[in-house]
Amino acid sequence: MNDILIIIDGILAKHFLERLCFEKGLKHSFSIVYYNDDSINLNANNEYIQFYKFDPTSKSKLELLLSNKDFKQAFVYMQDEFDSKKTYENLRSINKNLEIVIMDFWGLSISDDLCSLVDARFTLSRRLLDFLPDVAQTAQFIGFGEGEIMQVKIPAGSVFAYRHIGSIQQKKWRIALIYRNNKMYFVKPSFMLQPNDNILIVGEPAMLQSVFQNINKDSGKFPIPFGNNVYTILDMKNMDQNTLEKILNTALFIDKKINSKKLFIKVINSTLNSLYEKIKNMCNEYDNIIFDYQNKKINDLKNFVENNDIGLFITDTKHFEKEKQQLFDIKIPILKVGDGKIENIKESIILSSDESELENQSNVIVDISKQLDLNVKLYHYSPNSIQSNNIKEYFQSISKLYDKKIEIIDKNDENPISSLAHKDDILQFIPFEEALVKNNFGKSFSTNFNRLYYKLNKNYQFFIPID
Repeated sequence: MNDILIIIDGILAKHFLERLCFEKGLKHSFSIVYYNDDSINLNANNEYIQFYKFDPTSKSKLELLLSNKDFKQAFVYMQDEFDSKKTYENLRSINKNLEIVIMDFWGLSISDDLCSLVDARFTLSRRLLDFLPDVAQTAQFIGFGEGEIMQVKIPAGSVFAYRHIGSIQQKKWRIALIYRNNKMYFVKPSFMLQPNDNILIVGEPAMLQSVFQNINKDSGKFPIPFGNNVYTILDMKNMDQNTLEKILNTALFIDKKINSKKLFIKVINSTLNSLYEKIKNMCNEYDNIIFDYQNKKINDLKNFVENNDIGLFITDTKHFEKEKQQLFDIKIPILKVGDGKIENIKESIILSSDESELENQSNVIVDISKQLDLNVKLYHYSPNSIQSNNIKEYFQSISKLYDKKIEIIDKNDENPISSLAHKDDILQFIPFEEALVKNNFGKSFSTNFNRLYYKLNKNYQFFIPID
């Protein structure tokens, strides 16, 4: 049986010793060195523990004990900084290869590969922080102890609430377990997260911190999580007067309606006319109107978006089609204006037969629709199957989360695009996937509603990026 040396002093060390005495299944013998009776509980007995009373700062007495036993490890748990340092020095001078662990209350600086410092201040502060509602609880004493294991509570307004596990993209991290009503559940793709669930997640520490922040973001905050600000570019040479005014009015309307912080308007290819004068006069009210007299094209969009925390970009049909690859690459939502006025839009429309696609985009869709005060209609088209209960269950839950009614319309016998083609007062939501960037031959015959977005392009369309 291996021997462990423990040198203790103080009330905290006494509590540690008491817990050790009541541990079961010990496979080591422990030699306890103390010099103050108040540091031990003489009534705490354990067959694997022996007590030695002497001052460990005395090298000769400590050397005598170490010569009689071959200790595998030594723990120093003392309340005085000088005594702790002196005891460490004695131990190291007696045995160059002994593994030593020191409870550190003071911020000791010891350069020794065989000596581990347990930062008591950090440990206690970290434990206290765990009780705060906005701080992630990370596992400190298992794995690497660097935060690669975390427990997170799902708040009532979280974008993770009422989502199926299978719909949540988990790259470089995973949901391992779910705790609900004092019960533990193993992860299944069909399992729906509920408010107040606690989930155990594992992955890269930096990624888990990001996931923690996303889980705790409230609903009704769009353009978060994509950014905080709205951006549009007015090309006075390549956009007609009607388009320019429509984009400008849409940007002003959106900026007032949604939870954005700033509106950025860049003017390129400036032309002297009434609209130019109008925009010039707006500079007194808006600080972020930029007249760019150098660039003649929409370029360097990605850098501007990243440097100015842009979460939404507004443009027209012509420039959307022309700059589609660039717009896809910036990975933020794109609002494309339609023929009518944005003030006349009454409904948000979702067209899809893909359940996972619906669930991935639904929080953003309902969030925006609620901020713009639009009715929400989901057209579910699946000619070869009936609508699954999962979709109904999910959208009913999302409806409660946002306090927003969602009408689900089954269109298994009729393509909904045909019935919507005559409308010009809807806002259509479209997942902005890579397939839309490619002008593939035969897209007119596709059953993928995303690729058929152009058939409704006289309406306002909202492209949401997906991975």
